Amino acid sequence: MESVKNQPTTQVESKNDRGKTGKGLAVNQRRTQESNKVWQFLCSVKLAVVIILIMVVACVLGTVILQGRTFDEYTARYGYGLATFFRITQLNNVFYSHWFSFLLLLLCANLICCTIKRWRNTILQTGFILTHLSLILILIGGVVKFQLGVKGGVNVYEGRSVDYYLTEVINRQGNIDYVKKSLPFSIALDDFILEKNEPKFQLVSYVKDKDRQKALDVRPGKRHRIPGSDYRVTIKDYVPDAELKQEPVNASDNPDNPAIFVSLFGSEDAVAEGWLLANERNSYDDRKQNLRIEYVWLPSQEELDTFISSVGSAHPKLTIAISGQIQEYPLEVNRVFKPEGTNHTVRVLQYVLNYGDRRPLNEQPPDNPAAQVEISGPDGTETRWVFEKFPDWDKMHPAKYSNVKLACDGIAGAYMAKNTVMVLQSPEKQVIVDIKDRRVTETTPWELRKRYPVGDANNQIMVSEYFPSFDFTQEVIKKSDEVGVPAILVEIDGPRGKKEEWLFASNQYATWYPDNNFALLYESTGDSIKHFTSKLRILEDGQTVMKKTIRVNDPLQYKGYVIYQSSYDPEGGKYSGLQIVKDPGIPIAYAGFGALCVGVVFIFYVKPFLRKRQKREAEV
Repeated sequence: MESVKNQPTTQVESKNDRGKTGKGLAVNQRRTQESNKVWQFLCSVKLAVVIILIMVVACVLGTVILQGRTFDEYTARYGYGLATFFRITQLNNVFYSHWFSFLLLLLCANLICCTIKRWRNTILQTGFILTHLSLILILIGGVVKFQLGVKGGVNVYEGRSVDYYLTEVINRQGNIDYVKKSLPFSIALDDFILEKNEPKFQLVSYVKDKDRQKALDVRPGKRHRIPGSDYRVTIKDYVPDAELKQEPVNASDNPDNPAIFVSLFGSEDAVAEGWLLANERNSYDDRKQNLRIEYVWLPSQEELDTFISSVGSAHPKLTIAISGQIQEYPLEVNRVFKPEGTNHTVRVLQYVLNYGDRRPLNEQPPDNPAAQVEISGPDGTETRWVFEKFPDWDKMHPAKYSNVKLACDGIAGAYMAKNTVMVLQSPEKQVIVDIKDRRVTETTPWELRKRYPVGDANNQIMVSEYFPSFDFTQEVIKKSDEVGVPAILVEIDGPRGKKEEWLFASNQYATWYPDNNFALLYESTGDSIKHFTSKLRILEDGQTVMKKTIRVNDPLQYKGYVIYQSSYDPEGGKYSGLQIVKDPGIPIAYAGFGALCVGVVFIFYVKPFLRKRQKREAEV
């Protein structure tokens, strides 16, 4: 009875078990189908084509779009919108972006799956396996390089060592930043050596009206006829290492170019001394003491006395000439002048003692006085600079109101330091005028080689030499027989006769013939640096583990790091610029290239041989 009662229960349990088993099979089938879809997706040739097309587009974008620049540079070149898009999508650093590495890994997975799917367990498949394996290894090597590679630089000074390098990154703001990263060892620079080439120089001629230049032979005695012109150049002399020695001399007793040699004493020793030329460099300024020494030559005693009486009363003025009418106005800033009989107004915007000098007015030397003027008229407004020492500036530069001629005067004369000393001289009289706060405090006749007190700081002044007609004698002397600063003596024969001139290779300006149509320039050519090498030591725990002298294309390699000679200190030669590189993907990529070579050899040579042998065996 019990067995009979139990039968229905057993049948029910069997049905439940079958139901559970069916559900499990359905789940497993769905999983198998899903896994098959993933497998088929990864094995798809279409996937490989799509990945390769995307990578081609990425490579084109990485070539067209500037890489590794700052956000400001992208904004200036492409605009703010595109610059932001490039930064977000990493198109500013395509080949090191995460999505490009993902594409490489996806392509690598596709190759692996395709290789497994097509693989047949036969020796004839060896070439197929090796070539596909080579591509996989090369791709993996690229990913490892882009994501794990190291590239940076560091400057090492002689006698010092470093245990870090700096790598360039683009920060979140899109600007270039440098990150300091540690090295597992230290690099010491024992010595840095610059090897120089033998210096070379050339003589270049230039004919202005022909706009033609030519390099000339500089052998002494060589005579050149300049093609297409009437100029001839003869090389008269050559000095390999020359120096120009200048000696001040008096050319005559006529006061054509008066000059005095002045010494300023603070106590017993001279604190400043030099020549003051009445017609050229006639002043000396000591900013620390607010002291100015000025030399003025006057043709007569009457003019000298008039000059002394007018000290402190000089005021700058602006001269305006319109249609032949000349009118003078005081040079006052922001004051508007309306010349009579015209429809123009003129306003002075500013005036300076030294044009181009950005310092405050009271700190500027009166070397190039100028005023900025605004002219208004029927055709609008024009702004113009007027120079006291260059009154013809307007004539040489076109202006809107060409009929308005401007000139300024007295800016330099009105300038005075708190303590001003004027050394005045005429044929009959010579005096030292001591001026404080634009007022004459003392007038003292002076004699040569005598000291006179001046200024507020117990200074003394002495005139030790006077030349009525100051000039220089010039002599070229040879410093050594080695090539240093060479010089050549040339004779130029042209429409205005012959002219001899020494040309120095150190002079960056050309020497012109008197007609300003022909010029010569003696200059150095090429880079004088031949090699730059560094004697390096690798230190670990304070102990030297490796030594090597590196130069360009001959680096030091240690623990996977490659240390290149990349730059140097161009001025003092005291430091060496090193480039630090580590590429862990190289061994993987090299293995891939090796597998590719073996696979190609197998496909083209070994596989045909094996097929022929199998065919012969089958026929037997």
